[in-house]
Amino acid sequence: MNTLLALATLACLIAAALGLYLASPHQKLTTRTLPARTLALSGCALVGVSFYLLNRYFGSATSVFLLLTALMLLWSLPPLAVAYLRHRSGGAA
Repeated sequence: MNTLLALATLACLIAAALGLYLASPHQKLTTRTLPARTLALSGCALVGVSFYLLNRYFGSATSVFLLLTALMLLWSLPPLAVAYLRHRSGGAA
């Protein structure tokens, strides 16, 4: 896989996962109210772009598997990071 294509795919996946996580009403990353519809639509669009970029190199089934595996991994990281940082600073999680 071309390095530039891999980096673009990874950047799209990270941005998509973060956008979809921030669109959730139970997110703990920020205390402000964020525009959920805009974040959800941009996250879904970036998932589509990520699938397109993955599909340029891998087959469709492999692209779907890689996409969903990466999204599951990336969605599990923000809550863990927030809990760790709040625990380390002495605040309630």
